Amino acid sequence: MKVLKITTIVITSALIIVACGASKKAIAPGPEQLAAAQAKYSDVTQQTLSNGYSIYTGACTDCHRAKDIYSRDEVKWEKIIKKMSMKAKLTDTQKDELTKYIMSVKATQPQAAK
Repeated sequence: MKVLKITTIVITSALIIVACGASKKAIAPGPEQLAAAQAKYSDVTQQTLSNGYSIYTGACTDCHRAKDIYSRDEVKWEKIIKKMSMKAKLTDTQKDELTKYIMSVKATQPQAAK
């Protein structure tokens, strides 16, 4: 019985750690990200950011785990998106949506993480 409790605690702790780490990697776009994106891109909509989020959590993670968006600067992300969008065979529209999503998350990065 004691082993079962310890196993349950370990598994629960691992799930919490994974969930917390994942939240830093892919953030569902909300009003804050939309406002930040619209300050930079006049044509962006909530749907654009949602599409970019779907690409980031779909096509990008088909080959590797989601990367922490905060850990790279905008210039680095532009290079990564250019390179990886070719590998993932993204259309120009999908590449644009992905870029706008990532840049909107970067623009709303908490001060402590910058």
